[in-house]
Amino acid sequence: MEHFDVLIMGAGLSGIDAAYHLQKFCPNKSYVILEQRGCIGGTWDLFRYPGIRSDSDMLTMGYSFRPWTNPKAISPGDEIRKYISDTARDEGIDHHIRFQHTIHSAAWSSQEGRWTVGVECTLPDGRTLGVTLTCSFLMSCTGYYRYSAGYTPIFPDMGRFTGRIVHPQAWPEDLNY
Repeated sequence: MEHFDVLIMGAGLSGIDAAYHLQKFCPNKSYVILEQRGCIGGTWDLFRYPGIRSDSDMLTMGYSFRPWTNPKAISPGDEIRKYISDTARDEGIDHHIRFQHTIHSAAWSSQEGRWTVGVECTLPDGRTLGVTLTCSFLMSCTGYYRYSAGYTPIFPDMGRFTGRIVHPQAWPEDLNY
């Protein structure tokens, strides 16, 4: 069973930020980032619909250690995604990320002074493998979206609608809107 000083959940904006500060201020601590999806970026990788952009300025939302230099303060999602990925690569954080790792349980033991984290890894061939990790500190940087399916409200007579219903979280590339 692998043990880490810190286990960070999520490789989005906040997960990469947490990893940067951890390796800067606690360089002797081991850490891993578990990302449920296959890419860095969190929200900015999940949502790919046309026109997606931040609703907050990136001068405020960006990293203090890597100021946002793009002239568009209210920025398109793909530019934010690149900023996050470039930061992870440039700081060596990307080597600590394990993709396709879904956390399904976490239990604290006061007696052992550690978390036991149950994880399901999706292998390249689609099979899954159960893994247990332990850590002294568990940090949630997961955001608030459910990756498996976004919330879709039920509308009266929804079944009678003959058009295409699209959720922005699962935007089809072929949609000519």
